[in-house]
Amino acid sequence: MKFSLYLNDYETEKLFSTLRWLFVLIATLIFYIPPFSENISTNKTVFPYLLVSGIIYMLVTQIALIRAREDKHSLQFILKAGIVFDFLALIWLMVLSQGIHSPLYPISILFVMHATIYWRTKGALVSLSVFSVAYAVMGFMTVDILQFQHYFTLTSNLFFLWIIGLFGALIMLRERAQYVQKEAYHNLAHKDYLSGLFNHRSFQERFRSKLEEKESFLLLLGDIDDFKKVNDEYGHLTGDDVIRKTGEVFRLHAEAYNGQAFRYGGEEFVFILPHMEERNIQRFLQELYGQLKDLDPIAISMSFGQSQSTESLEPERLIALADERLYQAKKAGKKRICLANGALFMPGHPTSYKEKEAIR
Repeated sequence: MKFSLYLNDYETEKLFSTLRWLFVLIATLIFYIPPFSENISTNKTVFPYLLVSGIIYMLVTQIALIRAREDKHSLQFILKAGIVFDFLALIWLMVLSQGIHSPLYPISILFVMHATIYWRTKGALVSLSVFSVAYAVMGFMTVDILQFQHYFTLTSNLFFLWIIGLFGALIMLRERAQYVQKEAYHNLAHKDYLSGLFNHRSFQERFRSKLEEKESFLLLLGDIDDFKKVNDEYGHLTGDDVIRKTGEVFRLHAEAYNGQAFRYGGEEFVFILPHMEERNIQRFLQELYGQLKDLDPIAISMSFGQSQSTESLEPERLIALADERLYQAKKAGKKRICLANGALFMPGHPTSYKEKEAIR
């Protein structure tokens, strides 16, 4: 497995979610476990309320984070709520553990970095400003700020926070820009712009990799029946819309079966699916055809040919087998699938013995 420090928003938030549990452990050590609790002045009366509310929040957030993986709107809400929670929890913890002299002060740098990731330069400046104000107010409310050890701690901590925060934000923004650029190049190279699916190149890479690793899988190669008529009767814009909507259906349906869908070229598509029994393949196809029948703007039908990794370890041979069976499905009347065992399957109709014999 390749190790990388490049993380998307979801992976980054998972990291921060994990770090919160680490800081809960550190705070608990400081408040309750000797020698930390014996040498650091803390408010043990209020801390349990913060601890319980923090644990509840983190549990709810982690559940929501799992559910929001594909929901960008919900994910953005969780990200912003997480930054606000981190700020409030940090200030509260510091007030309960020696105020501006709190050993938890270094966490403020992570708070600034967290805000910078999602709000860029504005996030860095706002988080630095808000924390500085809260830190200064904390100093005036908890200690005699005119004493040297107090105002020196306050000013030096804020000075270094701004220096480290701004330089850290600069580096982080540069790295995030490179990550976004890298993702854009990857999508251009591996994704089909119209259907939103992985393209032919990506299919070949994934397909050959599975064969080299001797994984058990099956291919379904298919194309849209009479697609030329769609373009001729409804226009190419409608044809493009059909490809786009079909791609969305294929992507979601493949993911539901732990597989992947690709645009092979033109109106041709291909699935790579985990090995499954014939009845599960038929269920997969029944559900797929049901969605294609209700496709907007116009319903379509498709024909497929199946091959599977147990038939050959040669990539060209497996594709050729799927292509031959696709031709047989077209020849038999379209809107059907020629399975790897030679049977013709038509959604909604039982496979007949005659159809099997005709193919053989």
